[in-house]
Amino acid sequence: VFLTCSYAGYVVFMASWSPYIKPCIKGNEAQRLEDEEEENKEEEEDAANDGQDSPVLKAIARPLFLLFEISIPNCAEPRNKNRYLVTFFMSIFWIGVLSYFMTTWASKLGCLWGIHPAVMGVTVLAAGTSVPDAIGSLLVARDGQGDMAVSNAIGSNVFDILLGLGLPWALANMFKGKMVHVDIDGLLPLSVLLLVTLLLVYTATFLSGFVLTRGIGVFFFILYFVFVAYSLLHDFGKIPF
Repeated sequence: VFLTCSYAGYVVFMASWSPYIKPCIKGNEAQRLEDEEEENKEEEEDAANDGQDSPVLKAIARPLFLLFEISIPNCAEPRNKNRYLVTFFMSIFWIGVLSYFMTTWASKLGCLWGIHPAVMGVTVLAAGTSVPDAIGSLLVARDGQGDMAVSNAIGSNVFDILLGLGLPWALANMFKGKMVHVDIDGLLPLSVLLLVTLLLVYTATFLSGFVLTRGIGVFFFILYFVFVAYSLLHDFGKIPF
């Protein structure tokens, strides 16, 4: 309950604090990024269309697309503009369904291939469950909203920790009437590493003037590989901390 209420407090705090952040951000940078992306928009669309021309891929994806078209209203159409809440919640529903099957199949595949669960967790599962966040960040970044892309990546982690853990634990205690035992091995060093990573992300973004450059992207990639390397070395007992 405390974690769930903390997420509600986080939302209220960010909503009330956002007006004070806007003057600190360079207003013309979003427009500049949007102008640069518009120049290559046709090339990117052509490249995306080229990747969708395979008949095999279309045959595999068509059943899913059909389910999405039936269950998720397209708000781009005038008749569906007032159904945005249905679109939002149905999108979340399908993300949950696909993420569940992806994580289940990936964990079973790791067992069949003899891959350690730690390796699957910090690589395949971690990357796979972040695909929706990556797609959302990519779409808004291509529209020139780089600040929204970064906020999406950070906000999703806050959501995962406070609501993604707090709500199931609260429901388990209310309906099952028993405590939830959590494996805390390695929790402290990973938590410290997460805080350090967030601090470095904020610092790098601030020093770049809140502009997402290629150097910032490379720096974020390096941080990710450092995290993966540490997690694997810690899980396999190669380092004591």
